[in-house]
Amino acid sequence: MKKNTFLLLPLLVLLISLGLDRLFTLEFFQYYYSNTLSHLNFISKEDLYSDLKEYLKKDPTTRKKTLVFFGNSRALLLPTKELEKKHPDWVLYNFSVPGGSPDYFLYWVERFHSDGTRPDFILLDQSLEIYNKTPVLALDEVLIYGLSPEFILRHWTRYSREELSVFISKNLFHTYRDRPKLWRVLERMQNSSALAKVYQTAVQKVLTMLKEERGSTPRELVKQKHTDEQLVKVSETDFSSYLKPYTFHSNMFEMQKDSISILKENNIPYATIWVKVARPYFNLYMTRKVETSEGLKTPMEVWKPIVEKFNQETGTPFWNMNEDPNYNCEEFADPGHMSPNCFPVFGDYIFRKLEETFPKIHTK
Repeated sequence: MKKNTFLLLPLLVLLISLGLDRLFTLEFFQYYYSNTLSHLNFISKEDLYSDLKEYLKKDPTTRKKTLVFFGNSRALLLPTKELEKKHPDWVLYNFSVPGGSPDYFLYWVERFHSDGTRPDFILLDQSLEIYNKTPVLALDEVLIYGLSPEFILRHWTRYSREELSVFISKNLFHTYRDRPKLWRVLERMQNSSALAKVYQTAVQKVLTMLKEERGSTPRELVKQKHTDEQLVKVSETDFSSYLKPYTFHSNMFEMQKDSISILKENNIPYATIWVKVARPYFNLYMTRKVETSEGLKTPMEVWKPIVEKFNQETGTPFWNMNEDPNYNCEEFADPGHMSPNCFPVFGDYIFRKLEETFPKIHTK
């Protein structure tokens, strides 16, 4: 037996590595190396869900109708409190996150189903980019922060080996996930850790704001607006990063279909939405041919027929902001994201569509 004790060495090294990894990535140390706040959108959703469940326990005749929005960064800035004043029959719970995708939506829809959580309406994002399996610039926030091991285990056949590797490695080793840099740690240690305290204050402020705005990021934190010339230039870059080549991710679409199937099974009203993008970017959707599994085609030629067929077969409402003449706010922070100035108009559009589904005579 003693002769084989050396076999325990790799396990011992692994355990020590994991211990050091968790030590170096404690919340206290994160203030010294972290350079992002986007992960807070994911962290805050657990509290948001608790708030939603408590609210839904109220007598339906005395509470407002609840709208849950599962979206991505294009919906992060919806001003929930402002919209609540303008549309007093509804309350919005914004479950949108950076890189929000159908697997993240399904993760929550399954939890809603398991817990018996029944909002009055659920809105699911249905954008082109989330169904591209082969983007040059892949977004992995959902894999890193948004899904549980149990969810991945149940749906593992729908992920590539690379995606599973990212999930396992970055959830196992948080230092690999966060990539702390020594120069930043040293910088934040200067002047009695002044910069670390600034970051800590920012984290607390954002978490407070996310709670107050029911999942939305305050618009005052994003003040940029691109000119038309900038939009044309950056649209080329974004198109090449996210849509060239374009390989339709059928597994991701199956997860979207699963979410909708669960909602229909539970008789929860729902719709899908294609959030508006800048016109130069949209024109590339329509005209720029790229490599696809079906040869040279535009992304629209691949994506739209699949979505339209599904909508027709299932009776799924599709709110197409990009081709709806009733929505015309044309300010953009970048090709794929509306300017903060447009989000009140965006919110009005959503609630106007809701009123078409729930006529005033049926609202409180």
